[in-house]
Amino acid sequence: MIFSMCFIIVMTLLVRPAEEKIDPKLWKKALKIHDKAIVIDTHCDTPMAMLSNDLDIGQRNEGKSEVDLLRMKEGGLDSMFFAVYVSNNQDDKNPARDALETIDEIYRQVGKYPQLAEMAFSPNDIRRIHQTGKRAILIGMENGSPIEDSLRILRDFYRLGARYITLTHNNNNSICDSSTAKEPRWNGLSPFGKEVVQEMNRIGMMIDVSHISDKAFQDVIRESKAPVFASHSCVRSLNDVPRNMSDDMIKALAQKGGIIQLNFYVAFLDREYNKKQMEIEKILEPGIKRLRELYKDDRKSFWAEYQKLWKQYPIPMPPIDILLDHIDYVVKLVGIDYVGLGSDYDGAGGYPLGLHDASGYPLITYHLLKRGYSEKDTRKILGGNFLRFFQQVIDVSRQLSISKKP
Repeated sequence: MIFSMCFIIVMTLLVRPAEEKIDPKLWKKALKIHDKAIVIDTHCDTPMAMLSNDLDIGQRNEGKSEVDLLRMKEGGLDSMFFAVYVSNNQDDKNPARDALETIDEIYRQVGKYPQLAEMAFSPNDIRRIHQTGKRAILIGMENGSPIEDSLRILRDFYRLGARYITLTHNNNNSICDSSTAKEPRWNGLSPFGKEVVQEMNRIGMMIDVSHISDKAFQDVIRESKAPVFASHSCVRSLNDVPRNMSDDMIKALAQKGGIIQLNFYVAFLDREYNKKQMEIEKILEPGIKRLRELYKDDRKSFWAEYQKLWKQYPIPMPPIDILLDHIDYVVKLVGIDYVGLGSDYDGAGGYPLGLHDASGYPLITYHLLKRGYSEKDTRKILGGNFLRFFQQVIDVSRQLSISKKP
C-alpha cells in the first residue's frame, strides 16, 4: 500500500539516523521503495514483556520494549511474528499452559486495537492487511515443548494460529537437540521429533531450525518434505558461534527452498562485539549465579537485575553495515531468494546503530540500495522471499493431502 506523502515526511523525520551522513536523494528513494514493499520480520519476543511487564503494544513503549504497533508503523514494518516463548526450564512443568496464556495475551492486545493491527495466518492475510495500512501480527512458537509430546496438541496450536515452531531453544527437549546444549541427547531429531516434522508438513506449519543442533538440522532437512527456515539466525563464517549457520547449512536450506531470516543481535553479527561480551560475561559470572539463586522463582526480577549488571560494562554498538555484510554473504553464497529479516527484538541484548527498535527498518532499505541492490531484490529481502517460502509450505501441505486421498 502506498501511504500519503505526509506519512513519508513523518517517517523521514522520525527514522533518519543521526549516526551517519545520509544521501537525501537516495534516502527519499529508499522510503518510497520501503513504503511499497511488504516488510516482514519473523521473530520478536515482545509477548514476554506483554505478560511480565504489563506492556501495552498499542502505546509507545520506548525504554520498555523495542516493538509496539506505533513504532512498527513508523518503521514501515508491515508484519511481525510474535514469539510464544517457553523456556526449556519449563519442559517438564506443563509448558502448554505458559504457551496458551501467551497466545491469549497476543489475541487480547491485538483485539484492543482493530484500527492498528489484525491477526494473520497466511501469506494472503499478510498481503490483504498490508493494503489496509494496518500491521499483520502472526504467531510463532519458540520451543516445541508446549506440545507436550502430543501431535493432537501440535494441531491445536496450529488451530490457535501458531504458524511455525522453533523445535527447541537453548537446551535439548523431547523433539531434538539444541545448538547450545552441553551435550546431545538424541544426536539430532528424536523418534518423536521425526513424527513432529512429518505432521508439521502435513498441516502446513513452518519448521524453524534456529536454535537446533547441526545434526538435528541435518535430520530435519532429510525428513521434511517442505522447505524449512531459520526465523532468527546469522552466518557462522562471519561470526563463529553455535547459534549461527554454517555455509553447508545455508546451502542445504536454500536447496530445499528455505530461507535464513537474519538476527539483528550484535553478538551474533559481529565477531569483535561477541569477543568483548564473552570477556565481560566471565567477569559477571559470579554475580549472575547469585541472581539465579536469589530469583529462581521470579524471572521478572532476575532479568531486571541482570540488565543492571550488564549496564556497568557498556560496549559501543557497531554500525548497520554488519547486518548488511551477513545479507551480502548469503546472497553471494546461495542467491538473492533465500535471505530475509528476523530481528529477535525484545529477546536479544543489543542491535546495530540505527536499529535500536522497530522504527529503524527504512535504514536497511537505504543501505541495500547503497550497496547496489535493485528495487526488486530489495523487496525480496524485506519480505518477498519469506512470502514465497510461506506459500511453498502451504502448497506442500495441500499436495500431501491430495496424495493421501483414495
